[in-house]
Amino acid sequence: MNSRLKKARAFAPGHITGLFEIHDGHADPLHRGSVGAGFSVTAGTVTTVTVVQQATREIIVEYNDEIIDAPVSRTVVERLLSQHNRNMKVRVQHESALPIGVGFGASGAGALSAAISLGHILNADLTLEEAARYAHYAEVTNHTGLGDVLAQVAGGFEIRLRPGAPGVGEIMNISSSNMPHVVLAGAAGLETRNFLTDTSWRARINEVGCALVKRVVSNPTVETFVACSREFANETGLMTERVESALADLSSRGFGDSSMVMLGDSIFCLCAKSDIAPAVKILSDHWNTSEVMSTSIARQGAGLI
Repeated sequence: MNSRLKKARAFAPGHITGLFEIHDGHADPLHRGSVGAGFSVTAGTVTTVTVVQQATREIIVEYNDEIIDAPVSRTVVERLLSQHNRNMKVRVQHESALPIGVGFGASGAGALSAAISLGHILNADLTLEEAARYAHYAEVTNHTGLGDVLAQVAGGFEIRLRPGAPGVGEIMNISSSNMPHVVLAGAAGLETRNFLTDTSWRARINEVGCALVKRVVSNPTVETFVACSREFANETGLMTERVESALADLSSRGFGDSSMVMLGDSIFCLCAKSDIAPAVKILSDHWNTSEVMSTSIARQGAGLI
């Protein structure tokens, strides 16, 4: 291998948010974020970062073999290079099972796995927590997410108790002895940036979210999480017609552990392994088959591979 060329790979799980409350008024992006609840899934992103020493800075980002603009991943790379005072050619190759822009945590997974990979190349002593802060910063400043990175570092079902990046924010895990399988369906339609920056939506989200997050914290079970997620989707008015119709269809056929994914024209359904096929069939009546996927809860968070 070229002695000037270095490579590293990392994985980050996808993340599903069921309910949240926005906390982004702090001057320091590392202290901005959200409280809320959700879970990480094994469908995620593997990112390979390759660097070559050169006099100028050059960044190329690919998502499933297609070169993309990728402002979040680019922000991660720019900040890491700047803070380590390095110029080089950086190629970021995201291989992902996650569609972009449907609420499955794709931008957070890409940013986090890129930060872990490049961080390891630049400084082998950089901790996971330190690398993840670069990803959180990129998400928050690009208005693509608030709490995904903190959750994706932890894995499992989680309640985000205090907003902020890893090392600043605080999480408690929701225990589940029977980790269910997950069926997801989603399409683009709700732009996260619009809801995070619109004053009236922010006020409504926070009014509803505040009480419901407290309820999940007081009774931290998967059942409470699902119930509060449903109430959050209904009370905020975020639920799309397709999501509403699909949830009614799922509930009528015994799939009550389902709700809207925040933020997307998207849905999650928690079920037993034996129920994956019928759940997929139901959701395929509402979304294209290519927009429906089965996965499972990620017990572990992000890391080098």
